[in-house]
Amino acid sequence: MFIVAQFFGVLVIIANVISMQMKKKNQIIFMFILANLFSAINFILLQGYSGAIICAFAIIQTFINKFFEKKDKKVPKIIIGIYIIISILLGLITFTGIIDILPIICSILYTLTIIQDKEKNIRRISLINIILWIIYDIVCQAYTAAISDSLMTISTIVGMYRFDYKKKESK
Repeated sequence: MFIVAQFFGVLVIIANVISMQMKKKNQIIFMFILANLFSAINFILLQGYSGAIICAFAIIQTFINKFFEKKDKKVPKIIIGIYIIISILLGLITFTGIIDILPIICSILYTLTIIQDKEKNIRRISLINIILWIIYDIVCQAYTAAISDSLMTISTIVGMYRFDYKKKESK
């Protein structure tokens, strides 16, 4: 099972890196869904059930948000509040020390990421989110996850340059 789990871990890396190279929000969000799905499978195979639950929650959030978007409506603030409360509760369930505050913040940042209208804002919030995950990964000695998140950081910065800053320079 360990090898199969690692295969899904590689798929997470690929989906995350590709996501920040997408130009359109729908493409970025689709890759986020894939990354969370692969992460959930990875955690289940490694018996990391709390991680799997958080990833599954992220997928549910994304689908609920897409429902509102299809109807050309913003996600109601009450639902965003519920997302944040659930993120906090999921974090508290697995809380073992002060470092566990970072995943709670990251889950909230993910909530803020997927409600953004502008791709530029998605990339900016994602960058902060990823940096926090790297800190958490290193403290927890999750070095493979730190490598994955580092690649995601580089990909995000490249995406920001390509789509957010390079565009400004050409005007």
